[in-house]
Amino acid sequence: MSSLIKKSLVMKETMSGWIEMNETRHHEPFEFSIHIYFANKTRPLSPQPFKGVVRLSERNIEIPVEGELTLKPTGPRYELDFDLPGIGLVRVAGEKTYSLFELKESLTTCPLTVYRKGEAIGYAEVAYRESLLSFPFKALRLESEQEAFAPFAHGF
Repeated sequence: MSSLIKKSLVMKETMSGWIEMNETRHHEPFEFSIHIYFANKTRPLSPQPFKGVVRLSERNIEIPVEGELTLKPTGPRYELDFDLPGIGLVRVAGEKTYSLFELKESLTTCPLTVYRKGEAIGYAEVAYRESLLSFPFKALRLESEQEAFAPFAHGF
């Protein structure tokens, strides 16, 4: 007897920009690619898990990342957890704030704060750089949780 594989909405997104630690004040290129698995279909505005990769192109490294995306009427909130070389485990968190007066920028740009052990140690800003019009066609799929996270299952 074959079992049914539960499928859910998966969003695949890449955002890029910069990250800066308070200590150095150096803007470093920063990018993350994540797959968000909308596991809680009955509460889509609750935090949804994701996995992915953070890229620091200046250092030529990729780092596994996990976290949560919370969809809000005012804009999505991202919380990314990863091990930042030379610093340790950090949480990078922030949210987009939609504005009619700066619609395109507010739909694509997300300011973030870098935390270590609950203390703000830096800042980042990322933006969605692809076409907004093609977003639903490129980014959204129906997949199982295993399919959604398969690219990140075996490390890098």
